[in-house]
Amino acid sequence: MPLIRKRRIWWEGVPEATSYVVYVSKDDKIYDPANFLWEDTPDVVSKLVIRKTELVVPDEWPEFPKEPGTYHIGIASRDDAGNQSDPFLLSGLFKFLAPPSPSEAGIESLKLAGSTMCQGRAIIQGGLEEVRDNKEVLEAYLRGS
Repeated sequence: MPLIRKRRIWWEGVPEATSYVVYVSKDDKIYDPANFLWEDTPDVVSKLVIRKTELVVPDEWPEFPKEPGTYHIGIASRDDAGNQSDPFLLSGLFKFLAPPSPSEAGIESLKLAGSTMCQGRAIIQGGLEEVRDNKEVLEAYLRGS
């Protein structure tokens, strides 16, 4: 399972608020008073938040958009009668998809360096690798000659 970095959306609490509504949209124009219809606004996803002043996405808001990009967040205070404040607006880059894994990888031996002993081992190892890859030597070895 890939590692996906979570994001925390937070806000300062309002004493008169009994809950908050957090809105998200790719379109920042959606929050213009002439266009904004609260939970009924097209292309806006909303989340009711009770007794706290933060949301961890995507864990606590699985409906949050998964497509990478800049999203515009609106946070409104809500009282016990259902009245909502104008939303506090902020924007951020969100990406909840991991990049693909590498298509190729390997492990290779590196030449030993340093002491004369290490250099000697490297020469012997290189010679053994050459002999192992030499078909004539391999056939002679298998024939026992």
